[in-house]
Amino acid sequence: MNIRMPGRVEHGGHRLARTAALLVALVLPAAAGVLGGAAVAHAAPVGNSSFTWNGDPGDGRGDDQARSYDSMSGDVFGATAAADHGSVSVSINRPGDPWTAALAAPAGQELAVGAYPDAVRFPETGERPAAPGLFVNGYRGGCATLTGGFTITKLEWGPGRTVKSLIADYSQDCDDRNVLSGHLEITPTPVPAALTLGLTIAADGKATAPTARATVHGTLTCSKPVTAYISGTAVQQLKHTTTNGIVGAVEVVCTPGKPAPWTAAAWSLADTPAPFAKGTATIDLTARAYDPDGARVTTATKSRLVTLRTP
Repeated sequence: MNIRMPGRVEHGGHRLARTAALLVALVLPAAAGVLGGAAVAHAAPVGNSSFTWNGDPGDGRGDDQARSYDSMSGDVFGATAAADHGSVSVSINRPGDPWTAALAAPAGQELAVGAYPDAVRFPETGERPAAPGLFVNGYRGGCATLTGGFTITKLEWGPGRTVKSLIADYSQDCDDRNVLSGHLEITPTPVPAALTLGLTIAADGKATAPTARATVHGTLTCSKPVTAYISGTAVQQLKHTTTNGIVGAVEVVCTPGKPAPWTAAAWSLADTPAPFAKGTATIDLTARAYDPDGARVTTATKSRLVTLRTP
């Protein structure tokens, strides 16, 4: 970006810092699809999950009397806990064949590992009855009342209203259907490690007076394949004045395990009395990249006194 920034340098370098931030904002991609606001689902998505149902003759669709669902096969699962951890609602989404499953402890109790016999229909309002609540539903409506039960063999809560893991077996007999039984399992999804960046600045650089430009270089390391952007500021204290400038922004393609070299130009501001010259300069840089897992920006900062030499 071979331009000189116009304007007066404010006390303490505040305008210099703001100009550097603006430069990064102009270069770093907006990535609207990554950081844009997405609709919040009613159930937090979960992975590594499975669900089965088995019905008596005539209780499936067509001739089906059993079916299985698995997140590894593309079925999408979601799970939400009640605020008091008294119940869990699970959604199983397969195109054209969605299911829901609700398990609840008796009113006033927290859902836990154990057997819950004599369950009644869990109401859509979420208000828990005195008995355990149960309702597995998908292929047909109805079922005003039911009898049944479920057994939870594993249950771990996540933060807030999320469910980390759940393993349960159920059996329900609706008033207008035959007996439906099956298995529900939600197991923890490994959370990818966060992206890390490592930024270095070489001790040597070049001053190309009288072009108002200096050149600095270094390396960037990363824990995931990313495209990063490096930018910052350069300040050189000369004998009778101070030269202020903007560094970058420069694009760096980084691969894990292989330091990526970078070179960036430092442009002195238009109202700076003198261009960068032979001598030392303070270089403050920040590397920024989007973490492909987590839709967040990761940064690494580095400051170093660099010796500028003339060609």
